[in-house]
Amino acid sequence: MKRTFLMLVCGAALLGSAGAAYAHHSFTAAYDNSKRVEVEGVVKEFIWRNPHSFVRIEVTDKSGKVETWSLEWGSSNQLSAAKYPVTRTSIKAGDRIIAGGEPRRDPAVKGLRVYSIKRPLDGWMWEGTVD
Repeated sequence: MKRTFLMLVCGAALLGSAGAAYAHHSFTAAYDNSKRVEVEGVVKEFIWRNPHSFVRIEVTDKSGKVETWSLEWGSSNQLSAAKYPVTRTSIKAGDRIIAGGEPRRDPAVKGLRVYSIKRPLDGWMWEGTVD
């Protein structure tokens, strides 16, 4: 009896955590996949990690106001194995980049899900999709 109860509790815990892991990958909740935008700015920080890497850039708008954008990218594992491999030193603070991707659904939150990054200074680029 105790064994059956323990098995039911363990099974419920596994099913519950599987749903949370699946929900993590719902980009359509945060990003508008019907639009594509490009932003150009200077890298403040490149956060190389799992499950998602981030690039924070400073973008100057048309009025001259500087805004910080958060670019959500793939995991370090996905990026290093991509068609155009990325390493933790591929992008550095101070690099000027042009990033393309899906904008945040809430326009007050400056960010996008990355589909491309280009560094005009030396021609380095990355393109693709990652989850």
